[in-house]
Amino acid sequence: MKKQIIILTIFSVYLFQSCGEVGEGLENLKKERKIITTELSTLQTRLDEVDNQIAALDTTSIDEAKKVSVITINEDVFEHYFEIQGSVKADKNVIVIPEVGGLISEISVREGDQILKGSIIARINSDVVSSNMKELEEQRDLAKYMYDKQQSLYDKGVGTELALKQAEGQFRTIEQTIKSLKTQQGKFIVKAPFDGYVEQVFPVQGEMASPASPIIRLIALDKMSVKADISESYLRGINMNSAAQLRFPSLSLEPMKGLKLKRIGKFVNPVNRTITVEIAIPSKAEGIVPNLMSVLRIRDYVDSTALAVPTSVIRKDLETPSVYLIKNGQAIRTEVVLGRSSGNYTVIESGISDGSQLVDKGLRGLKKEIEEITVD
Repeated sequence: MKKQIIILTIFSVYLFQSCGEVGEGLENLKKERKIITTELSTLQTRLDEVDNQIAALDTTSIDEAKKVSVITINEDVFEHYFEIQGSVKADKNVIVIPEVGGLISEISVREGDQILKGSIIARINSDVVSSNMKELEEQRDLAKYMYDKQQSLYDKGVGTELALKQAEGQFRTIEQTIKSLKTQQGKFIVKAPFDGYVEQVFPVQGEMASPASPIIRLIALDKMSVKADISESYLRGINMNSAAQLRFPSLSLEPMKGLKLKRIGKFVNPVNRTITVEIAIPSKAEGIVPNLMSVLRIRDYVDSTALAVPTSVIRKDLETPSVYLIKNGQAIRTEVVLGRSSGNYTVIESGISDGSQLVDKGLRGLKKEIEEITVD
């Protein structure tokens, strides 16, 4: 066969040279090329037939059985999680402001202090109110004296009921005014609304305070949670019983597992089509503070009878995903329909059954539809 190809090649060169020598035109060369191409195609076809016949008759050319390892696939629980970034929020994280304005005469706390509920944070000058209080107390004493006198006269029958009522009314009015003024005076003392940590002190002693100006930022770290905005597309797969996990990349803490969602928002943001979810932090851990970045891992799918396989056993280099299924000592390429993936595992929706054995290691060496194998 090789001699025929060599003779044909020599013949082709000879014809080309002859045509060049006689000066034939381009048309003759094209015709000649067409004849040569046809002859080569015929010879190639025959060569392929001979090769196939040799492969069928020559037992020494049979491929050796491929060494592989196999895994058995059984129905098991499969969970799918999605991850989203969120941040830590404290349930009590407030800026304390005064109810009244005035000159700050004292600031009783410093940044970093741990204070108790009711502790005095700052005092605002209340000299005017104190002066008014003293004046009213003197008026009250006089009104009380006049009321007692009218009561005595009335009891003796020489006083009138009208005079008694007027004296009593004046006394009660001044007494109520003093009570209101004491309440007002208490607003000049700023107190902590709950136990917490003083994160920031805004003014200094001697500055003017007003109901719009902050005094301190007070934070309680006993109750915190992580909030995140997730795509509305996740709503169909989550509920208040969805399993969740938390981890904090900036801290060397173990992931918090076995958690549940604390809240699923009831409003979709029309700008970015997201909804808020919240997970409570179960215990106070060192280093967890408000606005710390966290990663939420939320389960949105679970199947108790799934056929999940290591993703590495799936061949995806062809048009249709496939696996090599073990049957009768052979590895048979089987097309499959893939489901969800999570971590290193992928669910097979169809193509295999419970108890199927698949090729694991040695998959790369399998090329044909059916391969002879030996299990390593």
